Amino acid sequence: MNLRFWKKAPLPSIPPYVPPVKAPEAVEPHLPISVPPEEAPAAVEPVTPKAIVVEQVSAEPSLGDSSKCPDCGADVEPNSKFCTQCAKRLQGGEEKAGVPIPPTPVYGRKGKKKIEGGVEPWAAKAGESVKRVPRGLKIGLPIVLLVIIAILVTLFVLSSTHSPESTVSRYLGDLQTGNYKEAYNLLSHPGGRYSTYDYFQKWQATQSEAIGKLLDFNVEPRKVQNKFFGKLISTVPTTGTPFVATLKYKDQTFDVNMTVEEAGGTWPVKEWRIKLSEQKTNLLIAPLGSRIFIDGVPAGTAEPNPDLQQALQLRHFPKDIDGAVDYARKIVKTIQFLIGEFKQIANDLADVTESAQRVVNRFGTSGVTWSDIIDAAGSTVDQSKSFGQEVARTAVHLYWIFGGGDDGSIRANLTRVESGLVVNNLPEGWHMVSARLPGADSDSKDFIAPQEFEMTLSPTTATEDALKSAMSAYYAAVTTAEFNLNTAVLNGALADGALNDEINVVLNLMGKGQHVQSQLTAVRYENIKLLNEAVATVETTETWNTTTFQGQSVVAQQNGVKRHMIYTLEQKGNIGAWKVIERKQL
Repeated sequence: MNLRFWKKAPLPSIPPYVPPVKAPEAVEPHLPISVPPEEAPAAVEPVTPKAIVVEQVSAEPSLGDSSKCPDCGADVEPNSKFCTQCAKRLQGGEEKAGVPIPPTPVYGRKGKKKIEGGVEPWAAKAGESVKRVPRGLKIGLPIVLLVIIAILVTLFVLSSTHSPESTVSRYLGDLQTGNYKEAYNLLSHPGGRYSTYDYFQKWQATQSEAIGKLLDFNVEPRKVQNKFFGKLISTVPTTGTPFVATLKYKDQTFDVNMTVEEAGGTWPVKEWRIKLSEQKTNLLIAPLGSRIFIDGVPAGTAEPNPDLQQALQLRHFPKDIDGAVDYARKIVKTIQFLIGEFKQIANDLADVTESAQRVVNRFGTSGVTWSDIIDAAGSTVDQSKSFGQEVARTAVHLYWIFGGGDDGSIRANLTRVESGLVVNNLPEGWHMVSARLPGADSDSKDFIAPQEFEMTLSPTTATEDALKSAMSAYYAAVTTAEFNLNTAVLNGALADGALNDEINVVLNLMGKGQHVQSQLTAVRYENIKLLNEAVATVETTETWNTTTFQGQSVVAQQNGVKRHMIYTLEQKGNIGAWKVIERKQL
């Protein structure tokens, strides 16, 4: 069987066929072109099939049944007009035959393709998406967003009114307007007589009466470093946020420290309380037994410092094993006492440097007058004086501990102690401290706590007159007894050690067969002070003329002899008469 292969004539060239959106009308099929089997193929002119209609199609690629973009290959939804990735315009199945194809795309700046009307493809895509969003969501979503923003703003505003700094400002604002109850409610109440509302109210009333009401204030965070000595020696509070409040009154301005601590609650309504004291306040009051009042409220009496009293016993060495053990304990406590003293000096130095730094910081600050700066500088000077007193006091304590100034007298025993009162929880700010003692003028001092200060009560004029009268009686009794050799006259003006000493002088003269004629030509009272309610000292400078007789003969004579003496007097008996109990020449 012979097989022959026929070669078909080439078909006419036509454009690639793109399936139309709508099925085209029926057309006649192409006619086959045949070649005689026995003859070689010959060139045949192309014949155009009948009724072939070629639609004008767009150059845009057709999506067809595919779910991918023919341009970038990304997945797209059926019947989409644009690719969601490259924004390529697609020819979906919804387009019908004969529907005009959109005009050729317009290209904008930077080569970005635009569609009809110059709209960017991404904008057209967004518009199509928005059209599909329900109307209720279009209106409700912005309202919900506005409500959320309003709630957040409200929460942050509420939080700002419940911050540590706003708490201090609110407290001072309440003081400024006289709303003491609300101010008191913002404070922490550690307990004690200074934590009650009665005291707080009395304190504010006393302050307003003495220096006026609070006119203005400024609150700043307390810095832990200064420009003078770098890091402060004083310790920063371990809890809470420290602030410095500058309080301005009519005639003075001063700074106080405040620490704000958490007191419960949660954000944004967190609770805070203000702590107005961080240190102990040491009030040094002489004489012993003085009653101390702070802002008119009884605070206690001036008592000897027990730690110092125990340290002064180190000069008495032990005589046995038990005494040695006790002595060792005293040494340890003395070392602890001295360490505490040096720490106090360091804290005082830190306070001085911090106060000086605040003065420097106020230069050039708006709203600060020269008067304010001078007040602040004056406060720093006062603190410097207190610092110097603390250094001197510690030096004196060391001198006493090693036996200095102890002559075994009652006066030395009463003066080689530091009488006073340690006050806890006394709030920082202006206070009026007064001390009272029978026979002494009540003394008072305004100060800013916590700090240390000394107060010495002076005898009243009546007490001074009584003491001078007692000294005159002493002079008369002594000169009479030494001249007449009669000790009976001594009992009315002398007692205890001074009486025994003078009796021995008279007996010694009697044993020698002598007597002395003394004349006090001048006396000046240098210092008169009370050591406690019933003991006082009188320091004098005296000028004497003395003549010593042996029988009737003069054996010695001295004129214009000066003596610097100190006498200790004590009230004796129910009537409270003063008598000389000790005497010593300085």
